[in-house]
Amino acid sequence: MRARTRVKRKAVGLTSLIDVIFLLLLFFMLASSFTRYQLVPVASGASGGGAAARPALIRVHSASRMDLNGVAVAGDDMQARFERIADGEGKTLAIWSGPEASVQDVTDVMIAARAAGLNAVMLTGND
Repeated sequence: MRARTRVKRKAVGLTSLIDVIFLLLLFFMLASSFTRYQLVPVASGASGGGAAARPALIRVHSASRMDLNGVAVAGDDMQARFERIADGEGKTLAIWSGPEASVQDVTDVMIAARAAGLNAVMLTGND
């Protein structure tokens, strides 16, 4: 009878797998953004408790083309115009975004409106 020689199997080395997982974790941590996101409160057009005065309407067509209540407004003049609206009776601003406007353009308008002292900011759509 022939003696069977057992082939010894090596244990699976997990060291390289752990190294790869650690490197992937490190990569995704460094690739992610470390900026702090801010909350910008928004009232939808359908929410109750609307303002008594008619809101001012700004149409954001693109970053370089906006109009406030039908009058073209430049980005530099926008903050001063918002402050004039905030000093008056109406403290509500409705923002309409056009198809060429980016989310960043609308967010910049919302932040400028909040900084000017406008209490309520509404986003409006096409429907």
